[in-house]
Amino acid sequence: MTSLERLNARLAGKPVDKIPNMNIFMAIIAREAGVSYSEYAQDYRKLVEGNLACAEKYGLDSVGVISDPMRETAAFGANIVFPENAVPYAKVPLIDDDFDLSHLLRFDPLDSPRTLDRIKACELLRQKVGKDYPVIGWIEGCLAEAADLRGVNELLIDLAEEEEYLPRLFEIIFAQQKRFAKAQIDAGADFIGVGNAVASLIGPKLYEEYGLAWDKAIIDYIHQQGARVKLHICGDITSLLELLKQMDVDILDIDWMVDFRHAIELFKGSATAVSGNFNPAGAILRGSVQEVEEEVRYCIEAGTETTLIAGGCEIPAAAPDENLLTMDRLLYC
Repeated sequence: MTSLERLNARLAGKPVDKIPNMNIFMAIIAREAGVSYSEYAQDYRKLVEGNLACAEKYGLDSVGVISDPMRETAAFGANIVFPENAVPYAKVPLIDDDFDLSHLLRFDPLDSPRTLDRIKACELLRQKVGKDYPVIGWIEGCLAEAADLRGVNELLIDLAEEEEYLPRLFEIIFAQQKRFAKAQIDAGADFIGVGNAVASLIGPKLYEEYGLAWDKAIIDYIHQQGARVKLHICGDITSLLELLKQMDVDILDIDWMVDFRHAIELFKGSATAVSGNFNPAGAILRGSVQEVEEEVRYCIEAGTETTLIAGGCEIPAAAPDENLLTMDRLLYC
């Protein structure tokens, strides 16, 4: 089976020759492309080169354009800093304490350099892999993008204080989410990843008030455009799982802090495939081959016919090849 056939079959609950390996690589991709993180995040050709190398070397069953959360933030007008070997960040938040949203640029993703770079990555990946691999595009969730524009601590305070500017901000972000997602789908993405890590910090009450409807709306929109959705919320989302069942997300990433069996049980029989969830900074990074086997086998044995296997979040660049290859080998049925 090709990786695309394998993932499609698994999501449909059909037999596969191997459980899809859905590990998230970023720093490893830069390393395999032979470039700094800064270059990887700014040159789609290097991002594609590293993706292809990692898929072949480590048995990944998808290729994708994830690199950093500052693509949309740059397009909105922020000044982005690119450390040589770390994730880019906004030098100064675009939204300060006067809550003025008028200076947020309403951008065309094809005109902004950083969003265009990601769109070109989708296009080139599609050209390179044909129908062999699923291509995963990427956008920031509404809450995550709000945090990128405002600052995490500031946004958390604003949510708690129910600041009046928030609904308008989310409307602006959502409009741009749709444009960016569609451009990546048009360029060849089969899936759109939606990163919304901040949701794990606010609890179910605030997520239901400020995040749920927007996440559901972007998932519905992406489905309308003919693509699938992979929702990634880092951290302990145990308290959000019941709410997340209200969305027809195709793949839900589960970080290592969540009881994997509990998550699988909650979504059993739904349209959502659970992906996870060994600790990316645990055995896969620091442990022996035997410890890796124990962690991965636990995830496999906990799963159903639709479960996907991956680290709960990005696999660190220092993870030994032997551990990564052992993990992939265990997935063959």
